Amino acid sequence: MSRSKGPVGLGIRRQMLLIILALFLAGGGILSSGIHAKLWQSLEAQIVRELTGQQENTLVYIRQLLMLHGANNDQEGFRQIAEDIVLELRVLGGQAMSVLDTRGQYLSGSRQVQEDPAGTDLAAAIEGNAAFTQTYPDADTMLVYFSMPVTIEERTIGIIRYRMDTSRLYLQVRQNEQMVYQITAAVYALIFLLLAFFIGRLLVPVGKLTEITRQVVRDLSREQVDMQMLAQLADSGRRDEVGELSRNFSVMLETIGSQLEKMQADKERIVTLLGSRQEFYNNMTHELKTPLTTIQGYAQLMEADKGADPQLTSQGLSQILQESARMHRMVLQLLEMSDKGIHMEMRPVELARIAGSVAGALEIKAGRYGMRIETDFPEPLWAMGVEERLRQVLVNLVDNAIKYGDSRTPILLSGSRRKGYVWLFVRNQGKGLSPEEQERIFEPFYRVDKLRAREQGSSGLGLSICRKIMEEHGGLIGVKSGGNDRTTFYVRLKEIPHTAGNPAGGNREDQSQAARNPQEEKAEDHDAQQASQAKKQKPRKSPMPRRTTRQSVSP
Repeated sequence: MSRSKGPVGLGIRRQMLLIILALFLAGGGILSSGIHAKLWQSLEAQIVRELTGQQENTLVYIRQLLMLHGANNDQEGFRQIAEDIVLELRVLGGQAMSVLDTRGQYLSGSRQVQEDPAGTDLAAAIEGNAAFTQTYPDADTMLVYFSMPVTIEERTIGIIRYRMDTSRLYLQVRQNEQMVYQITAAVYALIFLLLAFFIGRLLVPVGKLTEITRQVVRDLSREQVDMQMLAQLADSGRRDEVGELSRNFSVMLETIGSQLEKMQADKERIVTLLGSRQEFYNNMTHELKTPLTTIQGYAQLMEADKGADPQLTSQGLSQILQESARMHRMVLQLLEMSDKGIHMEMRPVELARIAGSVAGALEIKAGRYGMRIETDFPEPLWAMGVEERLRQVLVNLVDNAIKYGDSRTPILLSGSRRKGYVWLFVRNQGKGLSPEEQERIFEPFYRVDKLRAREQGSSGLGLSICRKIMEEHGGLIGVKSGGNDRTTFYVRLKEIPHTAGNPAGGNREDQSQAARNPQEEKAEDHDAQQASQAKKQKPRKSPMPRRTTRQSVSP
């Protein structure tokens, strides 16, 4: 039993509050950036409106001054009225200004305004465009430098550059921005506190359920669990989803309690069954030992008598035959109980067709892992067997090839005829099997990659079932892998002759071979396997067919 490693480091409540706080901070940052951009856009738009009015008034006054002084609408005329422009416009606007020629050279007004390199507005005006630049000499001051070309009758005759103090608008925008920030922070704080309160109230039953589960774990380690008491504690009395969760958890605890009681009863029953099984084996060994003892006793008497007493010899032979017959019947009955394959009806089956069907059925599952199933059956393969049982073997082998093969690699399902047998091969590309793994791969519950097999629902019985089915059919199943990236499972069955339209056709000798008792063939294979294991040799490599065609099977 795996045990809890202690309380979690960061509870759900803290996680949720941290997430909400992070969202609030991110939202606040985005909101503050939007507010700041909007307020400064508004400030800039107001400055543009004022500068546009200033530009229009300036052009009107310059035209009037040119007319009053009788000057031409050219650069020379603009030079003549430069001082008058400064006097008139300074009185009108109350702003520091300088009058410049078309190249930006000083003509009149404030030299400081002309020489101040605060921005690129003057360069823009020289090119014929009105522009302004914002500067911040200190934290509470904002100055705007505005340069405008003087254009009359589509000719630029000079440049006017203003320096305007917009600190009042600047401070007003900053105050509004701070006020919005304060209100937003207060609203966010209030929302956060309310969410923290409701989250805490919502998660109280969850914390209660967590503590109950810890108590269950501690009680289970001591095998003392009061499920009814814990079930009563689990019910929070709420009528929402969390309350439903609590009630369901309470019902679950009650169910677990009843199941634990059933498990305890089952445990006692299993102990009884194990005792019955042991008793069965004891009775079986006793029943087998009794005739053996009788046979051995009469054999020793007959050996000691050396045929001197004909009655003893006759009686001894009679007892030996009777006990041998009884033991033989007993063994047959045990074999019949353990081997149900002898009652199966064998019919001619075409293995290439079954393999193609299995490949098509499992192609979708292989595609989920980026794999494809290829088939290579140059000719039909006929054998005696039960179609569903043989299909089960192929499904298990191909399914294992999908589970344990590398992604984006092919699985080859092929077959051939050789020396009176039909062979089926399932090959995949993966880690490969060591010699020890190849020896144990067909044992019940044995898994090469236990973690991976458990994740995919494998119980380790598939290959042992395949071996049992092949034993029922008098066939052979094996695996070969040199520890490289390829593993091949092979299946061998006795071939039956076939002709067009008659899978069981052929001469009498072939039919008699096909109709041989599967139990006789199984006994021959079993003897061959025992002889091979006695010599401690590796399984003989199965002949691989030459590939004449290969096609990808689609479902």
